[in-house]
Amino acid sequence: MNMNAQVSTQPRSTLIGRLADRLIASQYQMAVKSLQMEAPDALEQIVAQADPALDSSVAAEIERLLRTRGAPFVRFEKTLMPQMQARFGVTEEQMGTLEAKELAAMKKRCSSCSEAARCWQALRGGESAEQCRELCPNADTFERL
Repeated sequence: MNMNAQVSTQPRSTLIGRLADRLIASQYQMAVKSLQMEAPDALEQIVAQADPALDSSVAAEIERLLRTRGAPFVRFEKTLMPQMQARFGVTEEQMGTLEAKELAAMKKRCSSCSEAARCWQALRGGESAEQCRELCPNADTFERL
């Protein structure tokens, strides 16, 4: 199943059309649940990519998992933090200047962040560093670098 397939975002007016839309959405939800159970590494990669072209039904299910902590296998410090780092324009070289203790603290803040769903939405939506600053617990450090 192509999870990047674009399904019309316009609700259909006929009963058959609405049923077809709901069937497609439920198939995508089941695909995400299957990934969660059988291929968590693949689901983690989808989170890491934060692809804006991802089908809205798939994205909504992933956001639900992130919001409810239903994806404990997703390591935010390995999936979301590198993207947020890039959003703030911070290079690996700059990250290398951090003391090990400070880097560990950043990873811990990211991995325990309660805003993972909002973070993922912001990254998928192409929000600026300024907009991401409101939700990222590591924004101050990124800006300092």
